[in-house]
Amino acid sequence: MSARRRPEQGPVQAAVRTLEILEALASAGELGLTELAGRVGVHKSTLFRFMRTLCDRGYACRDPDTERFSLTLKVFELGSTVYARVDLVKLASPFLVRLSAATRETVHLAILDGARLVYLSKIESTHSLRVAMQSGVGLTAPAYCTGVGKVLLAFAEAGALDAYLRTCDFARYTEHTIANRSTLLTELQGIRNRGWALDDEEHEVGVRCVAAPVRDGKGSVVAALSISGPTIRLTRERIDTMPTLVCEAAGEISRLMGWAAAGQGGTARQARGRGG
Repeated sequence: MSARRRPEQGPVQAAVRTLEILEALASAGELGLTELAGRVGVHKSTLFRFMRTLCDRGYACRDPDTERFSLTLKVFELGSTVYARVDLVKLASPFLVRLSAATRETVHLAILDGARLVYLSKIESTHSLRVAMQSGVGLTAPAYCTGVGKVLLAFAEAGALDAYLRTCDFARYTEHTIANRSTLLTELQGIRNRGWALDDEEHEVGVRCVAAPVRDGKGSVVAALSISGPTIRLTRERIDTMPTLVCEAAGEISRLMGWAAAGQGGTARQARGRGG
């Protein structure tokens, strides 16, 4: 019996062709259909279908007078978003290291990407006893029951928060998980008042997390910074010391990003119990 032939793992030609088109337009600035077809080596009728799709998706446009194609700012925005994330991680890294050294607990930096919470950076605890948290660079987690996620939701624009709430299913991960919209909204208001959030075993049993917002030069919250650890070490008493540390680190990152608001960092009110 002959072995089943495995599918080839070569490049997807449509994707390759699309990238060639984008690269050609980026290099030339603008090109007519005939010129562009010659550069990428495809028939004009085939190229026209590619360009119609790119135009429909907003990545290219066609001048109605010259009928020449060019890229739009949407391509620039896409690249800028990626660059901003890489730049944020690089800028924040020394403060994550410092926070990790000061607490010896796990430190996270995360953002909201649409409705998804995405971890950009993680430094593991140096304690021999540490919890196996379901987090990692590039991984996602539910925003409504994590410290970093609740910070990002608390300071999100109203439209973005409404869109998130419309699709949130409020799945229960532990007995402490927030279970409905009204409870979450109350929680988020508390976070806005305090300036920091607490995940008190809401996503993972035996794990507590304190998180604070990172702002850009306009004051918009673009990321969240957190300390996480097992409840056996992050006791109610020790948790009281964490908001100031996290807020100070987040404030330093924010200042480097151009935010000059007075009082950011070290102004968090310390409170016992479940804070959000």
